[in-house]
Amino acid sequence: MTGGQNAELRELLRRVDEVRGMSLPAGLKSDAAPDDPRALVEVLAGLVDDLERSHRRLIETNIQLVSLREVANRMVSTVDLAETTRTVARYLHRAFGFEAAFLALVDPESHGLVGTWTQGQGGQEQCIRLELPLVGERGALARSLWLGQALLFRDPQRHPPVTLPADHALAETLRQLTSIACAPLQRSQSLVPAHQTHELCGARCVMGDAGSLVPPPGADPQAWAHEREERQKHCLACDQFPILGVIGAARLPGSPPLEPADLNLLESIALSVGPVVENARLYQELRRSERFREHVLNSMQSALVAVNLAGEVLACNRAAAALTGYRAEEAAGRPAGELFGAELASYLEATLAHGREFLRRATRLRRKDGAELEASLTTSLLRDDRRQVYGAIATLVDLAPIRQAEEQARQLDRLAALGRFTSSVAHEIRNPLAGIAAGIQYLSRSLGPHDPQRANLGFILSEIQRLDGIVQDLFDITHPKQLKRVPGPLGRPLERALQSLRTVFEERRVRVRVEGVDALPSVAHDPDQIQQVLINLLKNAAEASAPGGEIRVRTLDGAAAEADAEPPGGPQRVRLAVEDQGAGIPPEHRKTIFEPFFTTKEGGTGLGLYVSYDIVRRHGGRLRVRSRPGKGTTFVIELPLESNGGTP
Repeated sequence: MTGGQNAELRELLRRVDEVRGMSLPAGLKSDAAPDDPRALVEVLAGLVDDLERSHRRLIETNIQLVSLREVANRMVSTVDLAETTRTVARYLHRAFGFEAAFLALVDPESHGLVGTWTQGQGGQEQCIRLELPLVGERGALARSLWLGQALLFRDPQRHPPVTLPADHALAETLRQLTSIACAPLQRSQSLVPAHQTHELCGARCVMGDAGSLVPPPGADPQAWAHEREERQKHCLACDQFPILGVIGAARLPGSPPLEPADLNLLESIALSVGPVVENARLYQELRRSERFREHVLNSMQSALVAVNLAGEVLACNRAAAALTGYRAEEAAGRPAGELFGAELASYLEATLAHGREFLRRATRLRRKDGAELEASLTTSLLRDDRRQVYGAIATLVDLAPIRQAEEQARQLDRLAALGRFTSSVAHEIRNPLAGIAAGIQYLSRSLGPHDPQRANLGFILSEIQRLDGIVQDLFDITHPKQLKRVPGPLGRPLERALQSLRTVFEERRVRVRVEGVDALPSVAHDPDQIQQVLINLLKNAAEASAPGGEIRVRTLDGAAAEADAEPPGGPQRVRLAVEDQGAGIPPEHRKTIFEPFFTTKEGGTGLGLYVSYDIVRRHGGRLRVRSRPGKGTTFVIELPLESNGGTP
């Protein structure tokens, strides 16, 4: 070998020493001479070993990085803390080969740590849920968190990780640990330095304060412990608390204890895992906020529609979908005017263009089925964090129930006034009527059988009876009789009603056909009051029928009752229908026929159907009507089979 080659070889050996010195202990030198083949072989063998170790470390690092990326991707979709901690603990156990690993996150509500402990060997893995105290705790996990430092404990028996009940699933495992390392997970940006005062709550932070773990000399231990716990609770509940939780690893018997290199590795892992865990928690909080917003919006009784600057629907709640007929996903992105009508769109345009907000403005709203309804409209602007307008909100309240409630209140007021009137004058009216009727009857006995005045006296008596009936109806409305329900068939009150109206049927020349009533089961009812209901319905049917027409009284089963049938799970009912072949009830009158004083008959009082409806209602039943113009009308009496139904 020439002198030049020896010089080149010596330079290469010097560079080998420099490169190996980057990863091997200091002072390690290659003493091989350029002309010593055996020494050169040893150097080459060492280089191959170093290269193999470097490749192995590179592969392990790549695997760990890939695993961390998978953990980050998985935790984006986690829905709770338990899944987050379980994922990270498994990552530590599998990717880095720790026999036992754990992640415990701060839970401000319980003032403790919540997480997962994972351990196992030979492919056998066990995950145990952690719920650990933090306030007043002096174990390894609490010390690492409150000091904000990574700590290595070589004697866990003298410095236990945490205080646990004797029957806890981890109690036996913790007693066997040979070493444990803990590292705090810092937020990406710590909001409060150690020992500094929180800006929001005004409390002094105990982070990094060793004095918060050990009482100072001469201090009262109980007073010091109480003050420390209160400060710790205050810090944990504060939004500025800089620690997310504690990550750690442990060794079990039969394995070498953890070394400072393991602690350094754990600190590096904490720096990488911290942002992942923080992002996962932020995502979970965002999901909770979104669910809370959805629950609030969908629990509102008022319909809410949000639009952008172009008047296109951004969102609508469940009440809006029920009011308008459009589902939220169906309405999104479509112009509000196209969906709900030009009148609503004009109010929203005025709000967006001029900032004019309307309060309880009556407007017309178009539904999906084309029907229009009256609604109360309130509008307001949508603004972002910089107070820039990006849309508007329309809150709608259906005025139909309000109008109906107002009308019912007016009816109740009229009935109350009528009750006071009937109570005071019914006696005064009926006594003179009785005297007039007695006088007319006395005069009729003095007239001959063919006297022309007899017809006039008969008309006067009939009018007196009609006036007495009106007074009685008024009294029945304002002073309903107590129900005297007894079990029995409905055929008997029907038979008495038909008998009392026989003259009416003969005068109107209508027939009555009864079908299936005898087969009805026994039902608890007040025979006299149900008879009054049947008399009112049959008399109305006779008056609505043309001469030669037919009235049909029949029973209905659930299928024949159609829309009137009870929904599944409702009480069983007996249904009796009274059908006529008259001209039917106009659609505009069907919603008001059961209201007091509503009538379309000349000389009618408008009280018969109202009284009938109230009697059936107090029995716990329902009185329904179905009618088509030119096809006749059907009134259906529904009474529950339960003997205790209804209101007395």
